[in-house]
Amino acid sequence: MRTQRTKRIGTVLPAVVIASAVSLLAVLSAPTSAQTQPSGGMMQQPAPQSPMQQPAPPSVNNDNGYGQGNGMNGSGGGSNGYYSDYPANEVNIVPGARANAVRARLEQELLQSNMHRWIERSWDDFTHNRDYTDASASERKAQDEYARERDRVLKRLQQDSNYRALSDLVADLSDRIERERVHADRSSASSTDNMMGLATLKLGYTSQLSAMESAALNADNGVKDALHRLQDAASRTRDMRHGFDREVRRSPDFLAWRARVDEAKINRVVSATYLEGVINARCIALDYAYWVHRWDQYRYTSGAYLYPYGYGYGYGSNGYYPVGFTGGYMRRY
Repeated sequence: MRTQRTKRIGTVLPAVVIASAVSLLAVLSAPTSAQTQPSGGMMQQPAPQSPMQQPAPPSVNNDNGYGQGNGMNGSGGGSNGYYSDYPANEVNIVPGARANAVRARLEQELLQSNMHRWIERSWDDFTHNRDYTDASASERKAQDEYARERDRVLKRLQQDSNYRALSDLVADLSDRIERERVHADRSSASSTDNMMGLATLKLGYTSQLSAMESAALNADNGVKDALHRLQDAASRTRDMRHGFDREVRRSPDFLAWRARVDEAKINRVVSATYLEGVINARCIALDYAYWVHRWDQYRYTSGAYLYPYGYGYGYGSNGYYPVGFTGGYMRRY
């Protein structure tokens, strides 16, 4: 009973399969509605599609052969229809960034120099002003008068025997210190102590001389009057210089120059930072491009990699060497 059922199934199944195949072929071979012939007997052409109905172009496969994309959208670009992973944009942008950095630096230096020239011209105009020249002449005249009065008092003081004795002692000690310095043994403690004693004694005598000179100058009325005139003249010229400094710092021209210099300084810092950034980006892009294609030298060989020492992988070769192979090792670049 089971055997007869199996035979009937074996007979009916091929027939069903054949009938299904024939029906499928008939459907596929039937003309579509767009190609049905009208009564005129001419085949009707399909209507042209509008640009909005056109199918999208096929996407470009940027696979580099290792199951990875190019990794640099627009970095390498196309060359005659062939895609390249070489980071052309990252490399080509560096010279322009370097030129901009140099230009920004030179512009800042030029503006700084022009501002300094403007200040120098302003100072020259101030020093040649009539008021300042008269004040400077008065200061020089007061200085000369004070020098004459001081020399007059000191010449009179040299007639004092105590003053002459102190002067002779100071001169003698100066000579002894010079001789001791030339012939002394620097490693000897006694020689050093001797020089320290002479210098201390000379300093004491010099202090006494200065005290005698100060007393004589303070006691003379002519010296006092000349000193007051010198102080007044010097104070006037000093006030004029301070006023010029204040006027220059608040001048609209100086403030404009200062603003331009500050702006140029900002541009210099920004351009230098940008240059450093593009150089870092270039290095990263080149390293990445090399890493992506680090095994390309093995792809362009038709045989196994020949290693002359007989170990490693890929034994045997048909005589072709990979890129960079020089005989005993693989050159890495």
